Amino acid sequence: MSKFNFLLGALLLFTLTLANAQTASTATINGTPYVDEKYVEGVIYYGDKSLTVPIRYNAYQDLIEYTQNGKAAVLDPTLTIKRVKFGTSIYITQEYKANGKTKVGYFQQLDSGKLILLAKQKIIYLPAKKGGNLDGSDQLAQFKRNPDTYYFKVDPGAVQEVENIKSMIETLS
Repeated sequence: MSKFNFLLGALLLFTLTLANAQTASTATINGTPYVDEKYVEGVIYYGDKSLTVPIRYNAYQDLIEYTQNGKAAVLDPTLTIKRVKFGTSIYITQEYKANGKTKVGYFQQLDSGKLILLAKQKIIYLPAKKGGNLDGSDQLAQFKRNPDTYYFKVDPGAVQEVENIKSMIETLS
């Protein structure tokens, strides 16, 4: 009987947690996970093909979102994507190291040529805090834009983070 009570309690806890997670809506969250919320006409280049669709970049999840035939879709960062161009921005996918792990992500291409300069845009989620404001009122959850992290790549080398100008120059010498 105690196993049954334990499982019932675990199920109830999971249900309450899931219900609380689903009650958070964009109305109770300040900010946005997008660099720009509006979809902008753009082109996705993959393999030897291209697709022209409305696009936006979700910097919180590091995803390109697009609409096709009135339906929203997500483009995970993979190395088969050559580049994504929309508005005045070009995003490319690259392998990079973060927290000791190798990942593939979208980078905004700032300059091209033999030396490629890239920016990794980052938006973080800050959960709501009870009494978190200075006046004691509750602080709403928010998406917050963090400063960009800059990287460079000497073609065909690996992407390297720009820690400071001196170390970057030493790497290029």
